[in-house]
Amino acid sequence: MALSAKCFLVASGVLLATVSAYAAAVDDANSAVRAARDGKYEEAIELFTSAINTDELNLKGRAQAYAYRGIAKAAIGNYESANEDLNSAVVLDSEYSADAYAYRGYFRMVQGRSREGAADLEKSAEQKVWSYNAIWLHLARIKAGLPDTDGISLGANATMLNLNAWPGPVIRYLLGQGTQEAMTAAAQEGDPTRLIERVCDVNFYVAEKALTTGDVATARPLLQKAADKCPFASFERMGAIVELARLK
Repeated sequence: MALSAKCFLVASGVLLATVSAYAAAVDDANSAVRAARDGKYEEAIELFTSAINTDELNLKGRAQAYAYRGIAKAAIGNYESANEDLNSAVVLDSEYSADAYAYRGYFRMVQGRSREGAADLEKSAEQKVWSYNAIWLHLARIKAGLPDTDGISLGANATMLNLNAWPGPVIRYLLGQGTQEAMTAAAQEGDPTRLIERVCDVNFYVAEKALTTGDVATARPLLQKAADKCPFASFERMGAIVELARLK
């Protein structure tokens, strides 16, 4: 999985490389990825379950499958079971550990469990840093009222990231180094096939920043846009749905 990816479905090819050479488990896992990409979450959950139950996935592949199934469950509102799957992905303590901690931390953050989310995201960032786990850690800490000033703060992590590439403008905005208008303009640039994803980011992360100050009036319509418009497979879509449910 590309570490810059924010979308759990970009990893369809990775499962092929990280599982044992059993075609059934590989086929089920990758079919699940494609189903979730198309918004067919129930089908994706069934296929991920089939892959997990074969016992043919290696440790990293099982951790991935648990994490992806958990996110798919969260996307349909099955939060308790989603938490169980994300816990399973973390407990396996595989090569996928940084990702597993990041995804569980993200889910905890958007559920309003910001302090727990920050703890998970710290463990992720201590192993490796990419743009989105850096963003999530910053937001979780701010929401929890925790300082973000250490060696894995957003400011420190930003020095290791390419802020000229998306989501660099989001990071600048969150650091107070760029305006919302500049970030919105930057979202219009680049690969036109990824425009929806960049606009999705703008809506979701402006909303998340608003929530750090309790500004629900600003956050709610932006979260609704993210829930309606973000790609099915994006963490931002799932996060927006969870945040909206929590704010009701």
